[in-house]
Amino acid sequence: MQDNKQQLNYFLRHLHLGSEVYYIGQLCDAWHMSTPGGDATTFHLVCHGGAWIHMQDHSQPTQMHSGDIAFFPHDAAHTFSALEKVPDKPFDYRNPAPLDKTAPGTGLLCGHLKLPTHIRRLLLASFPEFILIRPDQSPVGRQMRNLIEMMTEEAMQNDLGVTAILDRLSDTLFLYIVRHALHLEPKLSPLLAALSDEHLRLAVSAFIEQPAQAWTVDRMARLACQSRSAFSERFTQLVKMPPMEFVTTWRMQLAAGMLAGEYSNMLDVALRCGYESEAAFRKAFKRIIGITPGKARN
Repeated sequence: MQDNKQQLNYFLRHLHLGSEVYYIGQLCDAWHMSTPGGDATTFHLVCHGGAWIHMQDHSQPTQMHSGDIAFFPHDAAHTFSALEKVPDKPFDYRNPAPLDKTAPGTGLLCGHLKLPTHIRRLLLASFPEFILIRPDQSPVGRQMRNLIEMMTEEAMQNDLGVTAILDRLSDTLFLYIVRHALHLEPKLSPLLAALSDEHLRLAVSAFIEQPAQAWTVDRMARLACQSRSAFSERFTQLVKMPPMEFVTTWRMQLAAGMLAGEYSNMLDVALRCGYESEAAFRKAFKRIIGITPGKARN
């Protein structure tokens, strides 16, 4: 299990999260705000006061209290409200009032992470549409509470670099949210599920340790002591993608990190990721990442 955590740590360490806080404000009276959903991973932190979450499936609304976090791994459509029943008139939050613990109402801090699709598939594919995190009931509650207090205090400052600091702290908050979720249910992460599965872990670990080698489904199945069809079926069920799609996705994540770091020679990056030609590497990179390697490097 420790090796599994080390490999997941390696994956998380090389992520470029790009968190961005997009709303900080004090909400009063019968307010509500809605989001139609999109292509981001979002969170909402109740700094003080309370709020209600209304999902589009018309399920019962969920009440939030001070310090609670609403996490939407796939940016599902939802509405936040001061009341259990959504008021008729939406709140105009284009010019938010500053956070004030002594004022009535709710202090809200919202952010999003524009995680690439391939990262969400590896890390968050099995996460539910919505997770409510109450730090007092979390296995990582103490660390999370300290971070929430720091973010709340920073959000109330009128000083240089507030938004930049909150963006960086949001990166950390996201990692704590992932830790919280995986402590409660490790199989929520397709990557960790594969690394923890007795039938898959030897093959997956071998690939992760040597991604430049020539990998096929047959080779992975042999390492797993399974038939090709049985291995593919179990792998796809747990990881939410076929084995060779996982191989390509993992390699492209490594390539993205190399291009952003010390490695700039395209052929060298291609070889380190298991490709014998730049052309094949460029094609795979564009398909998975969505941009060319050259753009990623720049």
